[in-house]
Amino acid sequence: MKKLYLIFCLTLVLISSVVFSSISYAQITDPIPEKIEKSELAVGLQEVVQIPKSGTGREKVARLNFLTHAGDGSGRLFVNDMRGKFYVIINGKASLYMNFKNLVCSGFSYDTGQQGFAYFIFHPEFAKNGIFYTVHSEEKDNRIPDFPVTKRIFDNKDNIIESSHHDVIMEWKTANPASNTFTGKFREIMRIEQPYEDHNTGQLGFNPNAKPGDSDYGMLYIALADGGSNGFPVSHTDPLDNGQDLSTPLGKILRIDPLGNTSANGKYGIPQDNPFANDGNSKTLGEIWAYGLRNPHRFSWDMGGDTPEKSLRDRKMLIVDTGQAFIEEVNLGIKGANYGWGKREGTWVIDEKNENALFPLPKDDTKYGYTYPVAQYSHHIPKGYQGFYGIAITGGYVYRGKAIPELVGQYIFADFGSDARFFHVSVDELVNGKQAKIKEIRLFDGKKEATFLQIIGSPRSDVRFGVDEEGEIYVTSKSDGKVRKIISTSQKV
Repeated sequence: MKKLYLIFCLTLVLISSVVFSSISYAQITDPIPEKIEKSELAVGLQEVVQIPKSGTGREKVARLNFLTHAGDGSGRLFVNDMRGKFYVIINGKASLYMNFKNLVCSGFSYDTGQQGFAYFIFHPEFAKNGIFYTVHSEEKDNRIPDFPVTKRIFDNKDNIIESSHHDVIMEWKTANPASNTFTGKFREIMRIEQPYEDHNTGQLGFNPNAKPGDSDYGMLYIALADGGSNGFPVSHTDPLDNGQDLSTPLGKILRIDPLGNTSANGKYGIPQDNPFANDGNSKTLGEIWAYGLRNPHRFSWDMGGDTPEKSLRDRKMLIVDTGQAFIEEVNLGIKGANYGWGKREGTWVIDEKNENALFPLPKDDTKYGYTYPVAQYSHHIPKGYQGFYGIAITGGYVYRGKAIPELVGQYIFADFGSDARFFHVSVDELVNGKQAKIKEIRLFDGKKEATFLQIIGSPRSDVRFGVDEEGEIYVTSKSDGKVRKIISTSQKV
């Protein structure tokens, strides 16, 4: 019996070796082995305000997801708690601007860390028209979606399951734009059915460089992830093949005229200069501006750096895309671009049936017309390193403030996984066809260099960036509910 058992074990080892060898042939297991070096640039973090607690038990702190200004010259900052509250910050003090959850319908959903009151943005003419936009999640049986899921959804055992929830984009109009408390009305402009719990609707935004009369002025950009992975469905790699499907909004950047009425539901307009608005294909969504993205939850535009050769329209739009098993991306926002998901991850080919398989680009790759990242890093863990070295990118801003001259022109972003490292790269080096060198910014807590996790006192960061009217950058975290400002430090490194 013992001899038979040993033969059985050896047989299993041989079979496993053959299978592994066949899978790993020409496969890349460590696409970017170089460690990201620490920079000579160093910054401090200054606490601005603690947002009131909103949860229970261990999850008490406010889950801050976005911070920005109204662009009205008031100097006010606004920040949202994903559990359904909206705050205004004036001179370092936060007060409730709106109880979002109580104003929207009873179907408001906050079931996972990626659901709830997710993002908001103010219209460029907010000071005059009082209009801003939000996106939140609702129970799926609450309304009929404008964009239903039309594909079968599977769980990790290949069983057909129902969709998860709806993401809803709303327009709000305050009676008094200068007021620090919202009173007014709202309307729904778009409702999207989500197949899985995660990878939902991301940031909303207006191009701040567009001026009245420009074709991009007042056009609302909407980031949409591919619909989720739900743990272990049929394939981790875009399980519903949404990234390359132009009939669904999932895995795309949309661009709409929120004040128009030419859409199928008549609640917004489809800009005629969108790349697919007039392609003659009835199945293609005219709302699509770019596609082939996994989870482009954050994007921003450079707000400065003009020279006589560089006009406002040349200022770069930067889109981060959270990777699957290997690569985190910084992309240039380009009209009509196909960023390759789920055929590509970074500058590599991925196996749609095996998320852990990565391969070199084919020699004839140019024929596919994919747009690749201009900066990328991997989940590579250096020998002897403890913890998660890279896990999920979070986008930030090109610094155009005045408080930290050495930071001007640097794109600031981070990895919001367990290590929460802060990075920077010169925006001038972000050029298509090249890979810019990423460096890690040193953080100081007073006179002591520290990690962001040490500063917030938490094992996980969920770090997010915000910006004020002066171009100064702020940092929030879902882990401690505090707003901090990036400041200059006198520490030498």
